[in-house]
Amino acid sequence: MNELPDTPSTTDKILDSIAHILPEVQLPKRPVPMKERLLWTGGVLTLFFILGEITIYGVSQEAQDYFGFFKAVLASESGTLITLGIGPIVAGGIFMQLFQGAEIFHFDLTSHQGKARYQTAQKMLALFLCLFEAAVYIFAGAFGEYGFGREVFLTLQIGFGAVLVLFMDEVVTKWGFGSGVSLFIVGGVAKDIFWKTFSFLPSSEQGGQLIGAVPGFIQSIVSGAPVLIRTDLPDVVEVAATLLIFLIVVYSETLRITIPLSMGRFKGTKGGYPVRFMYASVIPVIFTMSVFGTFQLFARSIENRFHLGILGQFSATGQAVGGIMYYISPPRGIDQVMRDPERALIYLVIVLVLCAFFARMWTGYVGMDSKSVAQRIQESGMQVAGFQRDIRVIEMMLDKYIPQVTLMGGIAVGLLAILADFTHALGTGTGILLAVMITFRMYTDLVRAPDLPASMRKLLS
Repeated sequence: MNELPDTPSTTDKILDSIAHILPEVQLPKRPVPMKERLLWTGGVLTLFFILGEITIYGVSQEAQDYFGFFKAVLASESGTLITLGIGPIVAGGIFMQLFQGAEIFHFDLTSHQGKARYQTAQKMLALFLCLFEAAVYIFAGAFGEYGFGREVFLTLQIGFGAVLVLFMDEVVTKWGFGSGVSLFIVGGVAKDIFWKTFSFLPSSEQGGQLIGAVPGFIQSIVSGAPVLIRTDLPDVVEVAATLLIFLIVVYSETLRITIPLSMGRFKGTKGGYPVRFMYASVIPVIFTMSVFGTFQLFARSIENRFHLGILGQFSATGQAVGGIMYYISPPRGIDQVMRDPERALIYLVIVLVLCAFFARMWTGYVGMDSKSVAQRIQESGMQVAGFQRDIRVIEMMLDKYIPQVTLMGGIAVGLLAILADFTHALGTGTGILLAVMITFRMYTDLVRAPDLPASMRKLLS
């Protein structure tokens, strides 16, 4: 007797109904050629940069950059339409994973319907967070104190910009190359590093010194007094630290363990399953810094509205100077680390613990854990070389590597971010780490793409 399919719950029915109402970017009905995908990607990135130059209308004073140290991770630009950046998207993803893990909501992610309902719920949450975070940002006083009507108007502008970023990410995912979240992070960090390295504009606050590290160093040589370290402007030592982090990250991306496999029916056919050292990629750092950024937003709101500094106390420039937020903000530069080693140690421990946690959680969510990988290997007809074809054997072999590598990779990526912050690398430590890892991964995926034009493949190789 055939089993009847599970009857959809009330929640499932509601999500199915909402899925037909929510605006979405349609999937392409044909395979999109690589050139067209790259054009879509470049166009969306250009639009993202344009949104970052459109200031919020109705603000009579300079905006405070509440996301200071986290702007690289959030791909945000305070006072513009991308003030929130990718914050609502990432926060929505984190909350949904926590809800799923704690079984507050349960979605069968092994079925197509379950995945569709999960994505609908996540999109609804992200849309809600676009307006909610915008409201918190405005009512926390980021742009100053205004009447209720103007604050609502400012909230709608920032929320609208965040919704645009949400759908731009969807365009890149479905029509472009890679993901919009990664693209926006790389674009924001690259722009920041390029500006700090090569800008020829003078700084009025620093006696007319050129802002860019390289032009500033050349200027100091011409004046007869070479300067390697500058207090409040980018310098060549920071450029060197950035290059060092770049080399370390690229080397780390090449580290991997290959588990030998063989084809069950054709014993002469061999292969392998590569387990990268950075198994969870940059996801642990993105989630960790997004949590810090969201926490800072609420800490600022509570301090400004209720004058309570237990979550965070902030200076006039928006820097955390007390409360919990002080210890989850990175000390920038060796001098700050030496001045308050207790803060540096607490920050290091918290980042490493969260990176390890998010690494394990993410691999389980996306099907990169031992059980899921063993299932895919079994279905492909492969088996562990030298062992009988049994999914339990495959999972046992993978369990010797994947959980440990996941934790070590999550901790290592956290350490690299901390090292870059402590050495004051350009674009913030976390930013340069994410940009390099994402760019390297996009490069390898692009080179391996089967439909990449020969001329472009030759240029990249």
